Amino acid sequence: MPKRRIVSFLCTCAFAVALAAPVRSAEPAFHHKSLTRWLALYGTAKPGSAAETEARSAIQSIGTNAVPELIRMLNSGEIHRQQSAVNGFGILGSLAAPAIPTLTNLMAGTNQVVTIFAANSLGEIGTPALPALLNALTNHDYNLATLAALALGDMGTNAAPAIPVFLQDLGSRNHFARERAVDALGNLRLQPEVVVPALTNLLGDQSLAARCLTLNSLGRFQAAARDAVPLIMPLLQDPEIDVRISATNALCEIAPEAFKRPSASALPN
Repeated sequence: MPKRRIVSFLCTCAFAVALAAPVRSAEPAFHHKSLTRWLALYGTAKPGSAAETEARSAIQSIGTNAVPELIRMLNSGEIHRQQSAVNGFGILGSLAAPAIPTLTNLMAGTNQVVTIFAANSLGEIGTPALPALLNALTNHDYNLATLAALALGDMGTNAAPAIPVFLQDLGSRNHFARERAVDALGNLRLQPEVVVPALTNLLGDQSLAARCLTLNSLGRFQAAARDAVPLIMPLLQDPEIDVRISATNALCEIAPEAFKRPSASALPN
């Protein structure tokens, strides 16, 4: 075969291979800046600044086209890129709903770092991700349920359907499950008329961590937990210093006008 024909043949083969090979789609962009660039700008911008607003608006304009790249970032193994991906899901919110099945699978995976970021991302998406998180919360896998509880605890009123599950977990024989539920209820600060009385039942829990977390959570309810004050007051004399400190902090949050925070030296030893 003549040399020119050989070169021509090789070029034709190379072109055919290039067509057959999977091609990674270009990263989505807005106004000539890539999604990654906008996420970086968002991450470094001052909260409430014009730069933050611009970056947020740009990412929202990219919309669902950002989802595949955000998933790749979660799997990148680079912490800063993974956190940027979570920020991206938070900015997109419900627009990122198409990512829920993939994120659910990642949350149940074996890479612990990725599972955490995937759970955070589901929480950032909000209401559309609620069924997936509730399903994980009731899973017998403790780690998976804990990831879901942490994500739900940051969802505010969107997580209201999880309240009955957390209330039920307050009576679990597993102290880790009780502690997880107490912490989540305190983070959510919802339905105090039901949650506060339920939390006070754990002020005498056998688990020291559960008692301290209960006091911390009651403190987060602030004035809405006033009915718990008579039950908290005796804990200022508890044998455990961690309980005494947690009780002091809780009372300062619940009734600051009636209870002044003592100095560290004034706390019982």
